[in-house]
Amino acid sequence: MFARSSCLIWCLALSGLPALFAGAARAQTGAAPAVLAPLPAVAAAPVSPRRLDDFLLVARQNSPLLRETANQVRQNRIDSLVRARQNGVQVGGIGSALYYPSITNSKGESVLGYDNAVTNGGNYAALAQATKPILNRFQLQNDYQIIASQGQVLRNTGRLSALDLRRNITDQFLTAYAAETQLNFSRTLLNQLREQDKMLRQLVNGGIFKQTQYLSFYLSVRTQEVTVEQNRLAYRRELGTLRALAGVADTALIALEAPTPPTHRPLAGLLAPAQRQYTLDSLRFLLDRRAVDASYRPKVSAVVDGGLQSSSYLPVALAHSVGIGGGLQLNIPIFDGHQRQLQYQRIELSEQSRRGYRQFLTVQRRQQYEQLEGIIRASDALLGRIREQLRVADALVGAARQQLATGDVAILDYLNLVTSYRTLQFSLTQAQTDQLRSRFALDYLAEQ
Repeated sequence: MFARSSCLIWCLALSGLPALFAGAARAQTGAAPAVLAPLPAVAAAPVSPRRLDDFLLVARQNSPLLRETANQVRQNRIDSLVRARQNGVQVGGIGSALYYPSITNSKGESVLGYDNAVTNGGNYAALAQATKPILNRFQLQNDYQIIASQGQVLRNTGRLSALDLRRNITDQFLTAYAAETQLNFSRTLLNQLREQDKMLRQLVNGGIFKQTQYLSFYLSVRTQEVTVEQNRLAYRRELGTLRALAGVADTALIALEAPTPPTHRPLAGLLAPAQRQYTLDSLRFLLDRRAVDASYRPKVSAVVDGGLQSSSYLPVALAHSVGIGGGLQLNIPIFDGHQRQLQYQRIELSEQSRRGYRQFLTVQRRQQYEQLEGIIRASDALLGRIREQLRVADALVGAARQQLATGDVAILDYLNLVTSYRTLQFSLTQAQTDQLRSRFALDYLAEQ
């Protein structure tokens, strides 16, 4: 048995140490999981999604951010297992071979070298040492709670990331759907103009309309053809952006299905992910304070070693230097310059910032929710007026189309009606898209 300057050791009987370790292990058992839970199964995603829900499903499955968050949650579970292993018996090997030469004069007096009483001329050791922390229930439980709190933060972060992904996909889906709606309207209008073009050619040949009047209509048809191509390119671009966000490897120009407006839900309370993150921060600050307290508690470990240790490298000496030893290692903090109070102050400042952010977020979410409700009510009223005007414009265009066949209406007057009808249809598409976007934003805010 040899002295150690960093710990206090009392020799113990080797036969009693296994029971000590076993009892301490039973006393310090924490809440660490024994095995890792398997990943949850997910539904198969469609190859070429057309509905909003399908795009959301594909985006969740393909998102590297959500996959990384899920892996971080599993890493957090592994951290619990690592902490449990750290509290168990740790076995390590120690080896050393040190020689301290000493030069003496003819009188036997030391001329160069360390004092032999200190060095013994050398140190040759090969030991196996086992250590086990004991009497650390407070430290162990707090560590498990910190790891569990980190897991809750990661899962809440995953919920926020999933909500953000849903908001981005939904917003782009609405943009692409509006572009598709505009393309369909342009195609329908172009088909109508082409049918009327055939009729007008006959009327021009019959002398009912002049050639110059027909050229204005002909130019309008060509302009509408360009508009259809522009709308097709716009839809292809928005659909490609939507697929890129969702991670869909497809380039076919398909038709999207109309999205179903979400139901009107009340604003979520403190259990919402955006609010819950501040609750978890408050818990983390409490655990950080306990961790500071735990670091100032005495730490006790049981130590057992066995092997060879000698001051001589001669085989005879080594053969008689095999032994065992055991004891307790005690570490007591005494003074560190009042760092404990400084750490308390840092935690308190973080807590003040957390309260400020949470209060601001609560007011902001309520204001945004009420503002979106007002925008939706105004959008409903606007849509009603546009639909009424569009109904009147459609009736006028239909009547003018019939009169155009008999030559009772000028071609330029008919084209003006078609332009007004086209403008109203575009306004209707924009208003419907804005209303849907506001409804989905309200639904997102209600859950966030």
